[in-house]
Amino acid sequence: MEILQELSFTWFVILVITAFVAGYIDAIAGGGGMIQAPMLLLSGLNPIIVLATNKLSSMAGTITATYKYAKHKKIVWGIGLVALIPCIVASYLGSSLIMYISDDIINWLIILSIPVAMVMLLKKRKDTNTKLSITPKKILLSTAPVGFYDGLLGPGTGTYFAISMNRYLGIDFLRATATAKVLNLGTNFGATVAFMFAGKLYLALAVPMMMANVVGGYIGSHFAIKGGEEFIKKFIVVMLVFMLLANIIKLLIT
Repeated sequence: MEILQELSFTWFVILVITAFVAGYIDAIAGGGGMIQAPMLLLSGLNPIIVLATNKLSSMAGTITATYKYAKHKKIVWGIGLVALIPCIVASYLGSSLIMYISDDIINWLIILSIPVAMVMLLKKRKDTNTKLSITPKKILLSTAPVGFYDGLLGPGTGTYFAISMNRYLGIDFLRATATAKVLNLGTNFGATVAFMFAGKLYLALAVPMMMANVVGGYIGSHFAIKGGEEFIKKFIVVMLVFMLLANIIKLLIT
């Protein structure tokens, strides 16, 4: 229960609610981690604890989304199965590396990753039916670096996966997003294992957030109506601008 001693009850409730919202957002538009990670950071938790908690919570919500896409046969399993193990390994290595970086640098890396991920989320993409040559090498080159980034930091990973597969493997964006869920599930698992072995995973906070994330993902999957994605993206922008400024001010005055 050590982790709960670092948080007020109010912050505990806020983080659980944030996990619910993140799961809801992930199910509709992706990008839930871009809200969950900075909110954890804003609570005052150690940056490594932030990354570890974010990974376990996000993994639960991603399972829900993966099931939904698999049920509707939108996942390109040929790509997902080739890339899954390399992405898990890359994520594990990224999480192992981040534990050797100072807390101050991690704080700024998380903050700087937010506007980059936000731009990629909002950037218009064109679905393509172009039949590109999809080789194992091309699959690995377009996915493994994203897996490493997820282990290292994480915000926006699902968006990066989808964009990379859409642009470099030529699959339409819907299937790229669906396949990204499989890979994101693997990278979250790889990172979680690394943090668990290092003793950085505090279940007293991570489990309640995980459960809230699942509920949010389940409800969000039922409200992915026409126009829902654009609304969520606008919501993400507003929240991110607020939390970006709040985190920067917090770092500058401490």
